[in-house]
Amino acid sequence: MQLQPRLTSAPPEIVSFHENPPLRGVLYKPDGPGPFPGLVYNHGSAPGMLNQQAFEALGPLFVSRGWVFFAPYRRGQGLSATAGPFIGDEIAAARNRRTWLALCLAVPAALLLFLVVARKQRRSLRILAGVSLGLVAVFAVHRSGVRAGAATMVRLLETEHLSDQLQAADWLQRQSFVDKHRIATAGNSFGGIEAVLGAERIGYCAAIDASGGAESWATAPRLRARMTSAVRNSKAPILFFQAENDYDLSPSRTLSTEMKDAGKAFELKIYPAFGKSAADGHSFAWAGSAVWAEDVFRFLKTHCPE
Repeated sequence: MQLQPRLTSAPPEIVSFHENPPLRGVLYKPDGPGPFPGLVYNHGSAPGMLNQQAFEALGPLFVSRGWVFFAPYRRGQGLSATAGPFIGDEIAAARNRRTWLALCLAVPAALLLFLVVARKQRRSLRILAGVSLGLVAVFAVHRSGVRAGAATMVRLLETEHLSDQLQAADWLQRQSFVDKHRIATAGNSFGGIEAVLGAERIGYCAAIDASGGAESWATAPRLRARMTSAVRNSKAPILFFQAENDYDLSPSRTLSTEMKDAGKAFELKIYPAFGKSAADGHSFAWAGSAVWAEDVFRFLKTHCPE
């Protein structure tokens, strides 16, 4: 088998791809004028500049295979921190507001119900009733807060953050060193969700969803519905991959089944456990490139041919 030559790269650049709001990203590109195929890489939910470690691991890898690697920071994170609030803070605020509201409603309701149910019961039964009602109230309050946070997450990812991705893709397409017919997208965690949403909107040649929604799938029915709709309407083939010890493998398995039912091109890869914890398994999306690289570049070569 003939090996693909590894290309050298220029030092990464910080580029401005939108002015209002002010959005910045990190660009890795092979030496030479191109045009090269390009990848829009959507980062996860880590605050500040923590996503830079993923970019530093993946940027040189993609450049070595002849790809431009563009990692735009979405509003509120990294180089685009001044463009808006951090999505993690907005999710937490929504969760806390709903939790307090639910608490204010649940405590009086539970107390009233306890007085009605327990007033004629023996002391032991009153205690049991009180404990039971208290546990139900705590569960209801917690669940209400989680649902509110998840709803805010989906709203932001499918509106403001998707808009940031679209701006990044538009900027990349206009660069002379990029082959505008060979632009793909990829992402990890929140970025995997973004890759799926982007593939529904843009004519990417391919999309790669690494662990998208793995931490939120079970508690976010709106996320499940939104991603399901997106893959069924995807304009690009999608590769789903996760490590076996990721938080939840349901997103990749469910969404790949949806694409199959819709007659869309896809691939699903579940790799052996990476590290020891679910957090380690989740980081496989960017830290495990030595394992998944050949599959990813084969997928890109198939669907983004010269």
